[in-house]
Amino acid sequence: MPTNLMLSFIFIQLSRLPIKTLYVISTILSFTLNHIVKYRKAAVYRNLNKSFPELNEREIKQIANGFYNYLADISIETIKLYRLSEKELENRVVFENPEILKKYQSNNRGVFIMMGHSGNWEWAGAITSIKFTFKTLPVYRKLKDDSMNQFFTFLRSRHGGRPTRDKDISNALLSENKNLAVAMLADQTPGGRKGWWLSFLNQDTPFFRGSEILATRYKNMDVVFAHVNRKRRGYYSISLEMAPSQWRSEPFLLTKSFAKFLETNIKKDPSNWLWSHKRWKHTPNSKSHFID
Repeated sequence: MPTNLMLSFIFIQLSRLPIKTLYVISTILSFTLNHIVKYRKAAVYRNLNKSFPELNEREIKQIANGFYNYLADISIETIKLYRLSEKELENRVVFENPEILKKYQSNNRGVFIMMGHSGNWEWAGAITSIKFTFKTLPVYRKLKDDSMNQFFTFLRSRHGGRPTRDKDISNALLSENKNLAVAMLADQTPGGRKGWWLSFLNQDTPFFRGSEILATRYKNMDVVFAHVNRKRRGYYSISLEMAPSQWRSEPFLLTKSFAKFLETNIKKDPSNWLWSHKRWKHTPNSKSHFID
């Protein structure tokens, strides 16, 4: 059996376990990732030290330890999503200000939801499909392995979402862009030449152009920023904020405003973000497009 197909099988079997049992596994996984495997530990500490130069070694270590606990938890929580019921999701994930999205159920407009890798974004996508009557399209990038891609496509669709590949979202919106929510993880790393550069967490950072370009193209759609806050283990709240009203008339304002929104929320709870990803693997050069 191919390795990734076997992983999918293991994930499905693990999802049968009670969530309390899975959190015991998560505690072991956290220790393993942090102290034995040392998963991307150099990158995690480098990212944290550059993002928070004002913190001392003990404070950085505390955030890093919290991050590995968070990483292990969202890993087992995502597996559990394979069987997690609507009732349990509604108990574990709440919207702080749902009225911001409720209007898109009936006002003949659509909405782009820009969010980062905070909290459990997979649970957030599922609860959005459950709580609102508009169609939810989580945008994703196809994984190289077919079995893992099928596993995650099922997760994102089992509560009513319609996962849409990043390459296909424009065509999907051409046919329908009313009473629709397009959820985009807008903090992923673009190629050095493909991004718009700005200062983010004390570092020159590229952001995808696509979110703003796509949003500008569809006049019948608004933009909302979302952040998934971790309240305690296994429980999250989603805070929403409307994008600045003048973003259509001021180039780059949408991207800069989202970056500021994300940075502000990361600083409130630094462990609640994906520090292990290679967010700063590119460095700017003479051809980089800065928008500060």
